[in-house]
Amino acid sequence: MLARNRVDVRNAIILIALVILLAAGTAYSVYTFMGLSFGRPVGGFADRDRAVGTGPLVDVGTFTVNLVAGDKPSARFMRTGIVLEVDSEETQRRVEERMAPVRDRIIDVLRQETMESIHGSEGLQRLKQKLRTAANEVMPEGAVVDVYFVDLVVQ
Repeated sequence: MLARNRVDVRNAIILIALVILLAAGTAYSVYTFMGLSFGRPVGGFADRDRAVGTGPLVDVGTFTVNLVAGDKPSARFMRTGIVLEVDSEETQRRVEERMAPVRDRIIDVLRQETMESIHGSEGLQRLKQKLRTAANEVMPEGAVVDVYFVDLVVQ
């Protein structure tokens, strides 16, 4: 009976040690995955934003437009919220002053899209490029650096 008790205690200690190691490993993995390494960022959004240097942002609003099906309008639509990143505070002020023409150009671009043209991440990247180009055409000075979709529904 005493020998069996020693084996049970030893197995229990080994099991507890394994559980502690597993918990510590999981905690470390989650902590690292979330972009933290004992008090300093090691990736993720903090390093990217610092490296890129996010410029001023301008919320140009929410857009709801019909998508094109071939050469005619369809029953499908897109609703999206768009934020523009600009190169300076002066450009931010100019975009805010010229909001109507900027929104008009964005609507023109969005209305030309089809379900197929915006499918997948490549389609969205192409759409961002088109929107950036269209917004820059309206601006006499300054530049739109990036386009962010803060809401996107395609139905």
